Amino acid sequence: MRRYETVFVVNPELSEEQRQPLFDKLKGLLSEDQGLLVEFDEWGHKRLAYEIKKHTRGYYVLMDFCGDGALVKEIERNMRLDDRVLKYMTVLKDKTVDVEAIKAEIEAAKEQESKPESTEQAAGEVEDKGDSESTETEEAPVSETEVPEETPETSEQEEPENETTENGTR
Repeated sequence: MRRYETVFVVNPELSEEQRQPLFDKLKGLLSEDQGLLVEFDEWGHKRLAYEIKKHTRGYYVLMDFCGDGALVKEIERNMRLDDRVLKYMTVLKDKTVDVEAIKAEIEAAKEQESKPESTEQAAGEVEDKGDSESTETEEAPVSETEVPEETPETSEQEEPENETTENGTR
């Protein structure tokens, strides 16, 4: 079994109720073909690098999964046929995967999420204190005297060396 990562962009005009059936369909394809969904991360609305099907924004989703080549072909076929998907790209992350180890990682991540809230708050408070100390030193105001300013004397010295006339001579 191999590990793949697919990033796809969904039409931004779709509501949550309209996107959910597409997501359920893709997750269902994984279970039908004995694939394993590692992560399904919705990144949300983002600006596109270029216009796709007259859209300048899109709803980005990352799907990390394990499966074989036939599964990837089926997922991409469904995305190609579905008008709700604007673009997609699948990348091979790992050629050989230990499925049991990945299942253990998924379970460990779920257990971490379900930890009691009090320990997370205590850890968050400690992190916040550390961050505030570091921001004090990092955000120290820089006085104007420390920033070198370009004086007319230095700019005049540099200009004749770089100046050229219209015919290319100095």
